[in-house]
Amino acid sequence: MLNIVYIKKQGKRITFLSGICSVLVSNAVYGQETVQINISQQQIQRLAIKTEPAVALTTINVNSLAKPASSDKGLKLSGTVVAPAGAISLVSATLTGVVHAIHVNSLQDVNSGTSIATLFSQQFLELQRDYLQLATQSQLALEKQARDEALYKDGIIALSRLQDSRANATQAEVAAYERRHALTATGMDDISINKILKTKSLSPYVSIRTQTKGTILELNAQLGQRIEAGMPIAKLSSNQTLWIEFQASRMQADQVHIGDLLQLKNCGIAKVIAISPQMDSSNQSTLIRAQEMTHDGCLRLNQFTEATHINNLAVTGSVGISPAALIRSGGQYYVFIKNTNGFKVGKVEIVADTPDKIWVVGDLRAGQLVASQGIIALKGSWMGLGAETISESKAASSGGKK
Repeated sequence: MLNIVYIKKQGKRITFLSGICSVLVSNAVYGQETVQINISQQQIQRLAIKTEPAVALTTINVNSLAKPASSDKGLKLSGTVVAPAGAISLVSATLTGVVHAIHVNSLQDVNSGTSIATLFSQQFLELQRDYLQLATQSQLALEKQARDEALYKDGIIALSRLQDSRANATQAEVAAYERRHALTATGMDDISINKILKTKSLSPYVSIRTQTKGTILELNAQLGQRIEAGMPIAKLSSNQTLWIEFQASRMQADQVHIGDLLQLKNCGIAKVIAISPQMDSSNQSTLIRAQEMTHDGCLRLNQFTEATHINNLAVTGSVGISPAALIRSGGQYYVFIKNTNGFKVGKVEIVADTPDKIWVVGDLRAGQLVASQGIIALKGSWMGLGAETISESKAASSGGKK
């Protein structure tokens, strides 16, 4: 089905046919006002059109609009990805026992509360026995206190007897609570603990569980191994933002300040959070620590990476896109922004460029998808070529076969 589209250009009316996608122009010519290119998802896949999200630079205070800068400008730094102090945690055994089963593998992603291993523990069995005895004694002491309260109210017993009953009930309750807390520390929940009181059944098997969500970096336990209380079972890397530590010369360090932004090679933006006040005596370098702005899995521990100092090039509200997503027409720059009906042509202005991104302001917002590959057909339709451009793109993608 062909769509007939009329465009008024300088007093003349131009008519063209569009087979695959139609162009709807509001308030006149392409390249001057909002343009909508209607195209289905199936047609997008057929034309091999790829999209990528616009990246937010973050909000910073910049007094004046930065001029476009070529990718070879800006201070270059090299460093290594490291984990913050709270990003690595140890999963340890709280009781002594023998490894009965292992439930995870190294490099596996786990959630909080995931069972790492099961231990056969005589100590765990004794904790349950003690709690059952103390909880029973506490219940009896509370019942005796209630009877003595009633007897004292009727004047049958002396106050000293009632006070003894109260003291015994308090001591028994505290002892039972202490053992209950010890069971909770082993990973048992309230339902399991209450089940001990109801069923009077004890189990020697205790699960070692994670406290946070993350990835198993190391798994130290082996089947049949005897584990002492406090011994590490696994090393867990939580999904927190990572640090990058750069080694900078004195001259480089003098150009960087806390709060400055760094463009990481192929991995977004990092923010400088610390600069060492001293130099490394072995190589006379200064440590600069930066933190990634978003943790998307691009950086990995111990990875070597490079960065460009972009703080002086940054503009409030600017977003980063691939250079391939930019379209130039009539001395202006545009991008194809994905929406429910296809793509909208948005006008943007370049404010800075780095080795991996072009930073723009205009109609584009962070998170919006822009076409970055296979945009020949979109550009042709926008320029008024219509079905001819689409046909050429289809022929090219099919190798000229009909």
